Amino acid sequence: MGAIWLRGQSRSGKTTALVARLKAWVEGQDPQAVLVPGLLVLAANNQNQRRLADLIHQDIRGSYPFVSKTPVAFMADEVELFFPLICEQLAIAPRFPLRLRPEMEQKLARELWADTLATWELLPNERFQNRLVRRLLDILLLAGAAGIALAEIPQRLMAGQLSLLTGTVATGAETNHEEFTETAEKLIQQWRDWCLGRGFLTYGIIYDLYGQCLLKNEQYQTSLGQRFGAIFADDGQDYPAIAKDLAEVLLDQGCTGVFTENPVGRIRLGLSGDPDHWGQLAQRCQVIHLERPAGLGDTLTAQIQKTVTQPQFGGQLPATIQSIQTVARAQLLARVGEQIQFLVKDQGVAPADIAIIAPGLDEVARYTLMENLAVAQIPLEPLREQRPIASSPWGRSLLTLLALIYPGSGRLIQSQAVAEMLMMLSQTATEKLLIDPVRAGLLVDYCFQPDPERPQLLPATTMPRGDRLGYQATQAYEAIRQWIEQTQATHQITPQGILQTLNQAIQTFYLQKLAPNYGQLATLRELSETAQHFWQCGDRLESQDTITAQLADLLQLIQAETITANPRPQYNFNHQPSNSITLATIFQYRSARRHHPYQFWLDAGSRLWEKGGAATLFGYGVFQRSWQGEPWSLALEQQGDRQRLQDIIQDLLARADTQIYLCHSDFGTNGSEQLGPLYPLIQATQECLQSSLEGGGR
Repeated sequence: MGAIWLRGQSRSGKTTALVARLKAWVEGQDPQAVLVPGLLVLAANNQNQRRLADLIHQDIRGSYPFVSKTPVAFMADEVELFFPLICEQLAIAPRFPLRLRPEMEQKLARELWADTLATWELLPNERFQNRLVRRLLDILLLAGAAGIALAEIPQRLMAGQLSLLTGTVATGAETNHEEFTETAEKLIQQWRDWCLGRGFLTYGIIYDLYGQCLLKNEQYQTSLGQRFGAIFADDGQDYPAIAKDLAEVLLDQGCTGVFTENPVGRIRLGLSGDPDHWGQLAQRCQVIHLERPAGLGDTLTAQIQKTVTQPQFGGQLPATIQSIQTVARAQLLARVGEQIQFLVKDQGVAPADIAIIAPGLDEVARYTLMENLAVAQIPLEPLREQRPIASSPWGRSLLTLLALIYPGSGRLIQSQAVAEMLMMLSQTATEKLLIDPVRAGLLVDYCFQPDPERPQLLPATTMPRGDRLGYQATQAYEAIRQWIEQTQATHQITPQGILQTLNQAIQTFYLQKLAPNYGQLATLRELSETAQHFWQCGDRLESQDTITAQLADLLQLIQAETITANPRPQYNFNHQPSNSITLATIFQYRSARRHHPYQFWLDAGSRLWEKGGAATLFGYGVFQRSWQGEPWSLALEQQGDRQRLQDIIQDLLARADTQIYLCHSDFGTNGSEQLGPLYPLIQATQECLQSSLEGGGR
């Protein structure tokens, strides 16, 4: 078959063609062979990887084994599998590798670099210092994904005239710029060596080890050729640069290759993706162009792009793209809800056929849309929602419970948190609160004894006129208080004891009495896994802190809202999507490769549209393989933003089949005027009459 390159825009049939060629390759293999060549299948992200694996299973019906991964997951597995070889190459003592979670990576890196950062005369601002630490870790990620040696980092940052301290282009006013940049490389190298000495792996270190150690090792290259006979990679434009190096190694070993590329689907550019470098692989392949038109893109793309770039020549847009315009954003959210109700209730449109896409989703917009549509009994589901553990009362109540059981964490709990805990832990199977908010407040006022070391709940009889609580609330409170006392008496203050207490609390107060939904179970699961990971790391750190001090660190880490309650969102194994409206950011929607007949582009006047709804990592431009050494500038960044906007427009148009609504308010959430890059489109559209009549218009 050789190497095939399938190039086409969104919904042009690339994935279907890739699966068909994979099936043909499988059918061409000898079923009687003793050793069958392996099959490597890559996809851009977890969701697409699962979907692609399902399509392959349906087509080949389990007749051939294959490995299906994302590039980073494949590299992580390879680094762990060949870790002894890496340790031998680096001359370090081998330890069983443990992947660090991002929140632990940030915490440990800041602690490791604390002494050096203290000499940099930084602003006494914790957020500023956390951003600086994150910036350094992101540079390791970018360099590793690009296959660039750590020693080259200072040269690239200096040539690009980028400032680590500000996260922008360096100015002449900055002193010690070169010194800080040189020190940054030493800090990154120190972090890498420190982690490897303890067996810790992060995404940045995984990329670095794979690109600098494994992929250049002849023994490993031979192993790849022996294990795999073909590579099938979908949406390669989102892959890191070293994924192209991996593909070339496999092709050099005689493997068959089939690759797909979407020229306007460059979603991860700025987030470790390198589409230009990946595109060079096409020179080794037979290129096949897939030209199947999809959605509204075939009829609207040229006119819309002309309207955005040259508003004076764009003309009036057709009725398939209309606008909803208001002065205030609150009015806009209300009118969007009204238009959706009109489509669903009066026009018979299924909720599953509607998507609301925004450059960024704030809590006000999310809550308002969900509440307005819930009143009309129209379901709305945020796409792959990920919220902090501490944002859920299920998670907060357990954190408060641990702080009450073990000494040393009294400063971390407030009275209102104790009241919330009493309410949550007193729920019945019918979700009735045996301790309601009023009684919980009374109990905290009279029976909660704050203390920095040992806060405690006093007996209900401590409260004067305790009869006001009632028998039901008193019994529920005493059951919780006695459970805490029994746990304190029986469980040791050890990591295993704390984990056992947490698991027992989840079982006693939630799983045995209630029927939590998926989101609530995800919170409980992630809290338990976070605690386990924290103590796993602690075992390797050999910390001198007491167990209670480490527990306080864990509680603070979770309360800082850096840990999401659902890092692995639900996957529908029955392939039956729910009949609900999709709410997503641009980045989420494009990453999921969704398409809908009706799209609402929320905050169409926002300047965030050209950013793609996702922040790019600091310095990504100088860590692209195609970078020629020129200084990074505002002009280059603006050029990239314009290209990204064109890609977004083409991509979203191809994913809309019937109607697009541009939803615009003159003023944004912060009161600033909305005059973003899509504003000429809004001026060139007809205002939605139905929404204007019901909502009162401007």
